[in-house]
Amino acid sequence: MRGTRGDEMGVEIEFLSSKSLDKLAPERKLAVIIEAVKHNKIIVLEEGLTREEERELFSRVMHEIGKGGGFTGIEIVGLGGEVDGVRAGLIKMLGGKTKGLTVVGPEKLVREIKRNPEKIGFAAGK
Repeated sequence: MRGTRGDEMGVEIEFLSSKSLDKLAPERKLAVIIEAVKHNKIIVLEEGLTREEERELFSRVMHEIGKGGGFTGIEIVGLGGEVDGVRAGLIKMLGGKTKGLTVVGPEKLVREIKRNPEKIGFAAGK
């Protein structure tokens, strides 16, 4: 990413709302994430990925890595737990969120990820 003076800027971070992602089919949602990460963006998802979506995302990423082209992989960090069953249905019916946010970034940019129950911290660099 270039600054206004043509100099190199740090890392591009893109925030995606759950509303915008809910409009997409599951396959398209993962494709959007992979394409952004392939373009060296760090993605912050308002609502986390399900376990199944994470598994499918990793599967697709492994396929992309196998194609070559310099794509080395992703790092995923979630904040907040997943709620299952009746409780999740009730929360969604009342308009609430059932999962915490998720940060997805290129493996080569996200060097260090620190987790604790209250925050996500990471250092990024080229």
